[in-house]
Amino acid sequence: MPEFEFDVDASIAAGWERFAARLAGFLRDLVPGATFDLTIPVPGTRAGYTPFIRFTAVRAGVGSTSATPPGGTPATPSAMAGTGSIEAEVSGGGSEDDPASLRAGQLDQLAGLGWTLPDAHIEDDDEATAPRPRLCLPADEATHLAHLAAGTIERVFGIPHPVFLHDVIDGDPQPGSDGPGPTETSAVEPDPALAADDVDFRPITITDPDQATRAVAAALSEIYNGRVEADEHDVFTVPAGCVVVFVRAHRSMPLIVFRSPLVPTVEDAGAAETEVAILNRDSLWCRYVFDGKSVYAESEFVDRVFVPVNFKIHFTEISAELDDVYPDLARRVAAKQWRDLHSAEDPETGEQ
Repeated sequence: MPEFEFDVDASIAAGWERFAARLAGFLRDLVPGATFDLTIPVPGTRAGYTPFIRFTAVRAGVGSTSATPPGGTPATPSAMAGTGSIEAEVSGGGSEDDPASLRAGQLDQLAGLGWTLPDAHIEDDDEATAPRPRLCLPADEATHLAHLAAGTIERVFGIPHPVFLHDVIDGDPQPGSDGPGPTETSAVEPDPALAADDVDFRPITITDPDQATRAVAAALSEIYNGRVEADEHDVFTVPAGCVVVFVRAHRSMPLIVFRSPLVPTVEDAGAAETEVAILNRDSLWCRYVFDGKSVYAESEFVDRVFVPVNFKIHFTEISAELDDVYPDLARRVAAKQWRDLHSAEDPETGEQ
């Protein structure tokens, strides 16, 4: 990443790639008969109705309906017999007695990604017989299945970054912990003789960008009550309510930059320009930008002497503002796909 760039798209892509790699390893380790539900925290979903992808490991020699991965070779029963297989199905959530159906638009997207839709009930309005897209691949194709699941979560269910899936793999990884473990430079160690409140007010003189990165890591780790690490570009990825925030210490200045991609695809450009102008007039913490396609928010924290409590206040205020403005902004300017997805909590909305 160039010194003066902040490539949010690259950070998002890298985050999903790391997530898929971890998921693939998890799937390969499933013992035959084991079932794993990967929950998908769609904003506004009613309690108990969270969508999920269910993975089931099938021992070698046990047949199942095979499917052809997009751009791949059909997974034949004989091929799966030697390695075992993994069955996956996508559910709209709910319980066996009261399942939630997937929308027609979601089913179309799933079919386009390579999921197989049951023919019998595609036009059935009964939620109890709602189609569950399925796929069965040999266990040695876990990497492909993991990438398909990651794409499904991002594109069909609108999850902007795997940081929102922090409780699904490796026990309970914390927000932002895409990496395998801590590094020697992942945090600024506080003086054990100082109380926590004292550490918050203890100034840290920033002399180089790596020190700034370590200071940010320590502060974010305390905010999220767990290890938060930067990626290979020194970018931190953390959730702020329904949105994701990227944080980076600038490489040449005592400057910390925050950026949040609020609406990736704008449908109404005129409305977006109006909304951004209003937000910039009223905002105390962020600068909002519409580039003709997307709306994102930016903020900066400048202080050669880094005081953790000041950074925490700044970040908390940014997070609260973004979480407050995001739903209304997206409903006014986002593409119809987003509106359909995020109206899932409204039972009166009906099929979109």
